[in-house]
Amino acid sequence: MSQGQERPITKHKVRQLGSRILHTARFDTQTLNELKEDRTATGQAVAVVLLVGLSYGLGFSVFNGLQTRNLSPNQVISGTIANMIFTDFSVFIWSATVFLVGTKLFQGKTGYWQLARPLFFSTAPGALFILIAIPVRPIIIAIAVIASAWIVSAEFVALKNAMGFNTQRALLTSVVGLLILAFIQMTI
Repeated sequence: MSQGQERPITKHKVRQLGSRILHTARFDTQTLNELKEDRTATGQAVAVVLLVGLSYGLGFSVFNGLQTRNLSPNQVISGTIANMIFTDFSVFIWSATVFLVGTKLFQGKTGYWQLARPLFFSTAPGALFILIAIPVRPIIIAIAVIASAWIVSAEFVALKNAMGFNTQRALLTSVVGLLILAFIQMTI
């Protein structure tokens, strides 16, 4: 490594990532503002999305394998990768949709990555989805409800904060974004 180059992953960056995840999960607006403005946090934000996708993919694949009595290494690996790709793609589509709705329709003032970084971090409670692999129906339902509600709430706070919206405009942005995605899904 030549002089002047920074190591890509350091203990400090890992601690910072963990701290940002915890603060975002607690709806800390100061951390959301920091993420909005810190261009160097883009890699961390994408890492959070990948981690959540991996957690969901692995949890769902194991759950599905147990339900179909077809739990094998090949099924778990292929299912995890497929679900991870789907989950991560969904997060990118959602962030692009609310960015376009928020900036074009409701005159939000932000750039795509200024919105995406806080939104991506707000998906962190989705790491709980790995627990859906536990084959106990009440636990699966509880985890799915808690993690989903937590993610929606955190993303709402992140959207409101990043766009500089009041509660009503943030809610309208979310609802219109969901309606647009539902319309697109129904037409495909």
